[in-house]
Amino acid sequence: MRFRLNLGILICILLMVQTAFAFAEYAQDGETAVPISMPGITSGNTINNIVILQELIEVDISNAEFVTIRESIVFKVTENCTTDLMVWVPNSAIDVFVSRQSMNENIPPVQIPHIKEGNVVRFDDAEHLNSAGMSMYAIQYFVPNDGENTVSAYTKILQYPTYVNYPISNLIVKIIPAQGMEFVIKDEGGNEIKGDNIVTEDNAIVHSWPSPQIKEFSISTKSKSNISGILPYIVIGLIILAVLAFPFVQKKKKSEDDEDYSEDYENELDVDEEVTMEEPDLNEMETRYDAVLSLLNEIKVDRDNGDISDEEYETLSKKYKSEAIDLMKAIDELQDELGQ
Repeated sequence: MRFRLNLGILICILLMVQTAFAFAEYAQDGETAVPISMPGITSGNTINNIVILQELIEVDISNAEFVTIRESIVFKVTENCTTDLMVWVPNSAIDVFVSRQSMNENIPPVQIPHIKEGNVVRFDDAEHLNSAGMSMYAIQYFVPNDGENTVSAYTKILQYPTYVNYPISNLIVKIIPAQGMEFVIKDEGGNEIKGDNIVTEDNAIVHSWPSPQIKEFSISTKSKSNISGILPYIVIGLIILAVLAFPFVQKKKKSEDDEDYSEDYENELDVDEEVTMEEPDLNEMETRYDAVLSLLNEIKVDRDNGDISDEEYETLSKKYKSEAIDLMKAIDELQDELGQ
């Protein structure tokens, strides 16, 4: 992918910059970069003579525990620079590394001493920047992830309220999500935004803004539910549940059917069983007893004619035979009480 740059030499710098997330002491071919002594930190910064030709921010949100960020910034001076260079980073940024990238691939990156003051990383490389006219720096750090399903993975302020406001000619944001992860980019007002150009590179999505007007942006992530992946297991679970529940469903259905058949036959009886047993009356009990015996004969005929099954016959016969016996006992007891 080619991005439009203001100067031809900048293309060479960007092609040679290391874009991988790696911090191996900025060494190459077994050599360790020679560190620069810690600079004195100035108290202010005049930004009129410094511009950012291009800023590439790579945001790896594929890890559940932390977000990895690498900012590749090309600074250019329009006149002599005498102050520190400064970059805004999240307050929670940890393990911050700053290095100067060379346009010669045979020259390893040079580690730059820096100081992190809250949200600002300050480093002094004015002498080199003045002599070169422009220079690329890589700022790498981690932001811990809170591990929730929906998180604000990363926020970057481009225009700081104080002194980090370098004009940016071209902004590129490269986002590396985990498989199946969705994300959204929002501006300082909470509005969803997308780059003027969007390109997909392998597992990354690249948004670019020539002369960006936004003051800040945030990347919020949300894991996509992998319903298609677990659907077969859900189906299998439902089948197993149905098989296990089948005997109980059948038993309940049979019980309901028995109640229905029993209710049909009960409607044929002339005397209510509950009234008869709660308020004993010899004539009513005898009437009920005769009706139950008659009903038993009817049930047997229905079984012989195939109107009811053997199981239904057994259930109904058992019920009304038991009632007939109870009625007979109750009639005998009542007759004894009445002296008949």
